[in-house]
Amino acid sequence: MPRQLQGSWLDHYLNYIDETETPRDFNLWAAISAISSSLKRRVYIWRNYVQYFPNQYVILVGPPGIGKGSAIHPVMSIVKDAGAVNYLSDKITAEKIIEKLATGFSKAQPSLIPGGGVMGTMFQDHSATLVAKELPVFLSSSEWLHSLLCQLWDEHEFEYETKNKGSYKIKDLCVSLIGGCVPDYVRSLSRDQMAPITGGFTARTIFVYATKKYKLLPEGWGKPPVNINVLRDMLVNDLKHIAALEGEMRLDINAQKLWNKTYAEHNKQGDFDSDAAANFTSRISAHVIKTAIAISVSEDDSLTITENQLQRAIKYIEEVRNSVDIVFRTVGESPLVVIQDKVAEFLRLQGIASRQEILKRNYRHMTDDQLTQVLFTLEHAGMIEQIQDGGKTKYKSLQ
Repeated sequence: MPRQLQGSWLDHYLNYIDETETPRDFNLWAAISAISSSLKRRVYIWRNYVQYFPNQYVILVGPPGIGKGSAIHPVMSIVKDAGAVNYLSDKITAEKIIEKLATGFSKAQPSLIPGGGVMGTMFQDHSATLVAKELPVFLSSSEWLHSLLCQLWDEHEFEYETKNKGSYKIKDLCVSLIGGCVPDYVRSLSRDQMAPITGGFTARTIFVYATKKYKLLPEGWGKPPVNINVLRDMLVNDLKHIAALEGEMRLDINAQKLWNKTYAEHNKQGDFDSDAAANFTSRISAHVIKTAIAISVSEDDSLTITENQLQRAIKYIEEVRNSVDIVFRTVGESPLVVIQDKVAEFLRLQGIASRQEILKRNYRHMTDDQLTQVLFTLEHAGMIEQIQDGGKTKYKSLQ
């Protein structure tokens, strides 16, 4: 089962899904998640005596109707046809997740053979990808799910004692997560007001933020053309091939130089970051490594991360880091943080607006006095500025 596509599986998938309105970053990260989930523990890399696997937690954040589910469904369909991943739905408790992982899934372990073929040997697979299309449903199923997810991201072996069913011991563990939520939910990820921006779960999670559709397609009637179905079949074939790869990754010499340079930049002392950015940056190296593995195997079987592939991974992760303040700006101890977010987002989308226009669109959420405080705060934080437009004072977004 040799590869049929020339070039990057990720790029071909984005071409396959191009005629949709779903934000492109949502489709990109859904595809990266698919590759990472398919690799499981079969491909890895060592750094500082730590073995890194490509499993990732990816959450798509955007308003209702933006396309979170539309990004997850198509790539899941391809992955299921490739038989590459064990999916668990979000209607499951922490205890049930552990039970499922401990029992395992009967699978034929794929291995590449000379000539590009694949052979399979039956074994119990203790890997899974959690699908949380509605993150609130998933995280509310168990009070200790946050801490469990942190352990499942970090650890490769897990032991759990139950009251009635004895103990579960899991080896060869590998867990990924793909899901979505609206921005307003982020502030209630935990009962602790500050936990969403300082907690371990959010540091381990790629939050992909979008507010606009990729493009509008008013004439999108009819079945997909034949060439799209052909491309889909090739994507399924090549994902089967990718899922059969195994072995230790390495960085080529140019990628090592880029890593050293970027690692130093990501760990500069004395830089002032917001709590949310600092929390994400604490694990940014791991996110880059995991993403680079997925990008590398999407292109070839060399198990070598090139400079270009590492640069691409760094770009994607830094874009996520640069948006975490927007994702988490409704989180904080001040009762005005939600109002601040609504005003900042309104001005970002509107560009320029008068105080009256802001209040008219948001009067259900704030008083006149609260708007005064919010505008003062946003202006002095450098997020907005006052301008004169036709003799009237207006506010302009600087984001």
